[in-house]
Amino acid sequence: MLNPLIDEIFELILTKHIWKVHTLALELSKRGVVNNLDTDPYRDLFQRNFLIMNALYQLQQQLLPNQYLLVASLHIELTDNPDKITIAAHDSLQTYYLDWQNYDASITEVKSLLDDFWRTFRASPTINTLDQQQRQTLLKRWELPDDFSMQALQKRWRQLATQYHPDKQHGNAEQFKQLKNEYEQLRASCSKTS
Repeated sequence: MLNPLIDEIFELILTKHIWKVHTLALELSKRGVVNNLDTDPYRDLFQRNFLIMNALYQLQQQLLPNQYLLVASLHIELTDNPDKITIAAHDSLQTYYLDWQNYDASITEVKSLLDDFWRTFRASPTINTLDQQQRQTLLKRWELPDDFSMQALQKRWRQLATQYHPDKQHGNAEQFKQLKNEYEQLRASCSKTS
């Protein structure tokens, strides 16, 4: 079955580089595309999420081989260079969300899925780990030595944050977000090497 949200989501993805499932859901709601789907709030949330994920995975298949739509709950991105992305041969989430029978999950199943999600979410690191080349690139950009200390990293972070904070005269919100992400990655990298 062709999901009616595919075109709406594709248009949104073309307007902004990176999305998250919840920001897509919010925008679709604002546009009046997705209304209440169930009286139970858990099932309503589940069915909204299901429709969005189903549309994303159908769109992902439609765009190949020239483009690749990276689909993860916290990172949805369209790329023109699918060769640079590692595409999993078997994606269990894709299999789940492309099966329309799962849309009618019972409230018990929905609560179980939510519990599993939160258990997995709390157990998994939310920060992308750096490989050696990425780490070296960041260290050079941040002007830090290879064996930097947490204190040196925090000092450098404060300098850069002060410079790029959106509230400052020459601040830049996107640059600030990127720096914050890089800081978290370097922090994780520092704690692993210390």
